[in-house]
Amino acid sequence: MKIMVTGLAGMACTAAALPAIALAQDQAASARRSDDSGMGEIVVTARRRAESAQSVPIALSAVSSAEINASGGLSDLSRVQQLVPSLQLTIVNPRNTNINIRGLGSTPAFSAPGLEYGVGIYVDQVYISRPGQSAFDLFDLQQVEVLRGPQGTLFGKNTTAGAINITTLEPSFDADFKGELSYGNYDFLQARATGSVPIVPDAVALRVSVTDAVRDKGFQFNRHTGRRIHDYSNQGVRGQLLVVPSDDVRIRLIGDYSVQDQDCCIGVPSEILTTRIDGSELPNNFNIRAARAGYDIGPIDPFARVVDADTPLTTHMTTAGVSGQIDWTIGTHTLTSVTAWRKWDYFPETDADVIGLSILPRGGVDERQRQFSQELRLASDDTGALNYVLGLYYFHQKIDSELFIEYGPDAPLWILGASTPALQAALAGVTSQGLSTAKTNSYAGFAQGSYKFGDVSMTLGLRYTHEKKSGDFSQAPVGGADLSLLPEDQQAVAVPTRNAFIPVVAFDAGTSEGNLSGLATLSWQPTPDIMAYATYSRGYKSGGINLAVLPEGVSAELKPEKADNYEVGLKTSLFDRRVTANLAAFWVDVKDYQSSQIDTSRALVAYLDNVGSVRSRGVEADIRAAPARGLAVYASGAYVDAEYRSYPNAPCPIEYLNLQTVCDLGGRPLPGTSKWSISAGGSYAFDVGGYKAEIGGDYSYRSSYYSAFNLAEVSRIDGFSLVNMRVGLTDEASGIGLQFWVRNLFDKKYETVRNIAAFNTGLVTSLLGDPRTYGVTATGRF
Repeated sequence: MKIMVTGLAGMACTAAALPAIALAQDQAASARRSDDSGMGEIVVTARRRAESAQSVPIALSAVSSAEINASGGLSDLSRVQQLVPSLQLTIVNPRNTNINIRGLGSTPAFSAPGLEYGVGIYVDQVYISRPGQSAFDLFDLQQVEVLRGPQGTLFGKNTTAGAINITTLEPSFDADFKGELSYGNYDFLQARATGSVPIVPDAVALRVSVTDAVRDKGFQFNRHTGRRIHDYSNQGVRGQLLVVPSDDVRIRLIGDYSVQDQDCCIGVPSEILTTRIDGSELPNNFNIRAARAGYDIGPIDPFARVVDADTPLTTHMTTAGVSGQIDWTIGTHTLTSVTAWRKWDYFPETDADVIGLSILPRGGVDERQRQFSQELRLASDDTGALNYVLGLYYFHQKIDSELFIEYGPDAPLWILGASTPALQAALAGVTSQGLSTAKTNSYAGFAQGSYKFGDVSMTLGLRYTHEKKSGDFSQAPVGGADLSLLPEDQQAVAVPTRNAFIPVVAFDAGTSEGNLSGLATLSWQPTPDIMAYATYSRGYKSGGINLAVLPEGVSAELKPEKADNYEVGLKTSLFDRRVTANLAAFWVDVKDYQSSQIDTSRALVAYLDNVGSVRSRGVEADIRAAPARGLAVYASGAYVDAEYRSYPNAPCPIEYLNLQTVCDLGGRPLPGTSKWSISAGGSYAFDVGGYKAEIGGDYSYRSSYYSAFNLAEVSRIDGFSLVNMRVGLTDEASGIGLQFWVRNLFDKKYETVRNIAAFNTGLVTSLLGDPRTYGVTATGRF
């Protein structure tokens, strides 16, 4: 790792010393056409063709690479979240990453191999099945498009809430190189470089991008080991080959590989719940158990950032893939083929009891995912009144998972209140091992077309999807004492105890179904700078399969989820394109909403269920302006009212423990959803004696939300706001750029997720937002 950092640091320093245009000035020119007046035209591919964002009747946000990387530090989807109010992420660890748009997508909880996600992620037109695969450095990008509302016609079944369309920079036939080196507090060091060279002039070009980021001083301190944790290490490489054998054919081959390692991910103690909703004592709560075990957890202060973990905390993730895209122009049509194979491996090891006793010393889910996809599209050009896209799509996926939870010597006393030889033999040293395999085969055909009647355009689209899923699950105890060797009186206690905590289970599950989804949109463009639209769209998420030990009454097969979206919008470009102002209002009804849920009565095990119907409605506004030379500002906001419409049989939260088991959550807000969210910011660039100076910053705000699917009161996250600032200077003669940046300027202390510990002890742990980070970045380009 250190060798790679040193090598990349040398490349970045070399780049900074060469005549260049500073990286901060790179505004993804291939995605944003220059314009002598105003802000320029933003070009998107939201409808699988290059179009001006202001002429597409879809609520979307297009964020350039320069905007994502403007504030320095790490650049990933969590940074995009700060720029796009309707997008909300909750991240427990890379595997358990949940992405919502307009309050819909997935419930913030632990992931499951049979779970489908309602926000589809696409990188260079390739569908990324598991959100953990998207945890890469957003460096060599053209732009990120966040498409809001169901996008099932062109982007497929897993877009009931929306889609994130990521496009990387393609090779150039003009040689170019750009690099950067960053250093910041918490021993943060990042080196990134990308370069493109022509191999055959105007025919073959190569681009290679490398990135390496380490943070050796973690954000948390483990008092048990005396070491800091929650560090970060991420290395990646992406290679692209562009081949243009003729004016009619373009071939783009892409390969990428990345590795991420962290000593994480564990929440810090933030609260101990000792009473129930009626004021009575929470039975067998954490304080009672701790006194019984003689354990002192220390001060309960989440922002002290101190944990007490007695076993290692590690995650190792590898992501890799190859894809090939061929575009063949045949007269007035373009035939496109996108073929891709991807893999994702995730191996964690976590102190599952999150305290300094050996109750659950090891826990996690090893996951190995492989996918293959093939898409064929035929698209007309946009010269006539009618333009359309026809396509076929195939997707195959296999996920092998191993869920492991080890019981330690302190488990009997902590969980059962006693530590007899029989109970020690039943639990101490035994591991619950759950093995599962999930397979998916999906086939789809789709068509979408638009026809212009003067100033009015009508768009119709349909997609038929047939999908088959199959899976198997088995669980059994591994290791531990051989209970058959115990005396009979001890066997009579030990065997049922082990079976209660680690039941031997084996079953198969599967679904097979077809579905028709689509959209109808009417848009009106009375002038080139004003467009109004109204749309109806239906999104579809296929039924899932439950591969876990299930509570009584929960089915192994989930029903498919269907979303009906009604939306109206207005897009305007004003004052010679110096101002764009867009507005959208939406109403989404979802039937058989799929939710990931947690059984907290045992070791934390995730399962899936259809929770009934939900609704999301709201308004979004976006304003961008370039009122003066060098000055650019923006403000975006969203009001989202998302709630359970019908969920009469929800498992009750912990404050109802032993009072009632079923609660009606109808009319309550959806978890992971802020009702109000705001983003604003800007930059000002000006000349100072031959140098180009830039000052910029951004602000984001999210109101409160619940992070537990059953809306446990202790899972409520308070609203918070963040401010990032930067100041940069570029020598326009030599091209060397230097930027000073700070994230979370006011060191806001905020939580992102609040988890309830296993066995309903009342202990609440929190995942925290990053503290204030700051640093300097040197950039260069030639």
